[in-house]
Amino acid sequence: MEGVVTSESDTLMTPEEIERIVRLLFKYNIRKVKLSGGEPMLRRDILEIVERLGKLGLDDLSMTTNGTRLVSMAKKLRRAGMTRVNISLHTVSREKYCWITGTATRSEGSTRFEYTVDAIRSAVEAGLAPVKLNVVIMKNVNHNEIDSLIDFASQFGSKVILQLIELVEEGAANTEFFNKYYYSLRELEERFEKTAVKTVTRSLHMRKQYLLPNDVWVEVVRPNNNYEFCMNDDRIRITHDGKFKPCLMRNDNLVDFLTPMRAGASDEELEKLFIRAVMLREPFYKPSTVKPLKNVSILE
Repeated sequence: MEGVVTSESDTLMTPEEIERIVRLLFKYNIRKVKLSGGEPMLRRDILEIVERLGKLGLDDLSMTTNGTRLVSMAKKLRRAGMTRVNISLHTVSREKYCWITGTATRSEGSTRFEYTVDAIRSAVEAGLAPVKLNVVIMKNVNHNEIDSLIDFASQFGSKVILQLIELVEEGAANTEFFNKYYYSLRELEERFEKTAVKTVTRSLHMRKQYLLPNDVWVEVVRPNNNYEFCMNDDRIRITHDGKFKPCLMRNDNLVDFLTPMRAGASDEELEKLFIRAVMLREPFYKPSTVKPLKNVSILE
């Protein structure tokens, strides 16, 4: 479940509505849920949301976060049913972290960087593992910190996975920003192919994870113009304002279910909207041999 830019940003699904739609999708063998955003921990009712979902018997309940409130809430989230978290950490430089995140650098005392490191430790100690450290690699910003990030991750052993992400030209990364900061991870992936003591290919997106000689697991995310990513993406995304989002890269085929839900729609009617969203799925990137969908029959 994720945020999306919308003119109705004040329309949020309630914990009850989130629970209902997830429970409904159980029929379609959806057993893994990730809460993302934006920053899901900014919701005052986040613990209630996790408690409601935690009682449904999911195989996996995870969250992507900047570490907000995690120091104080990690154990509570784990008891409520959260199984693991992804935490953004784009650098191990205190000053650079403050610059990237737009938080103040103080001459003394802790900063947001120290808090995020504490959040990672709190998540590991609470059992929200493996903790994935999300790192978007940017040219002339942190591309020369990869070995330092690997060293940082090594202190947590197998309880942390370092996820290196190639910059994508979407959202905040407009063309000017993308051209300035894009850094290809192809050579880095080739390096890991040669040095890893073990390589595992995940069925989701066909991404590879590499176990390095110092026992650090690293995953490389290269979605840019990558049809393997798109054609193996079987997730269905739900926006914060109650829309099914069939494709990560598109906002022109969203299917609204919250409006009908609040108007009294039955479970069967909501299921039809879900099926409609699935029928609208189409890889954003695909091989030239795959033709675009045409004349697809959509269930109304």
